[in-house]
Amino acid sequence: SLPAGGIICVARAKTEEMPELYALTQREVGERITPLETLQKMHAYNNDTMWAVYRASDKTRADKTVVGYVALIFLNKAGLEALEESRFDGIDPDMRMAVPSDTRPEAIYIWVVVMRKISRIGGWLIANALGAERYGGIPLFATAGTTGGLNALKGRGFSPHETAAGIGNLFRMDRPPYVPATGSSNAA
Repeated sequence: SLPAGGIICVARAKTEEMPELYALTQREVGERITPLETLQKMHAYNNDTMWAVYRASDKTRADKTVVGYVALIFLNKAGLEALEESRFDGIDPDMRMAVPSDTRPEAIYIWVVVMRKISRIGGWLIANALGAERYGGIPLFATAGTTGGLNALKGRGFSPHETAAGIGNLFRMDRPPYVPATGSSNAA
């Protein structure tokens, strides 16, 4: 729920929403971005790649409209190594560095974030939707493309990854490993 009324909700992006999401990126980030076809290929390869963020007037979601999205690349070992060695191309990523759907990655690259003024709640909802069982404890990486993105990374616990903390530089967040609940209680 939002303080001014209404709700924010998230879901895996639908193929038919991708041109609208891409247009959001062009408006918010600019023209030097990943081609729509590349986003579509990555989305087809791993269905967790793109998450749409919606605003609706109430929990029925009958009037939901797209207000943002997040695109993630779930990297394999080669992708993580390329990222750490500054060989990873975030504009035109090599599909061989990504894992397919239903595969636990070595790292998650936060590829695109377009969530003006709703990034905290949107990010939290997406993290919960992804689930700790598959994605918990995996390091997150991101490169800020705007001043707002840079401020968001710094404010959410990301630190520079062997470089200066500026636009275009790689940031990293290490997370504690996922520990499943045991389901038992040792109450005395």
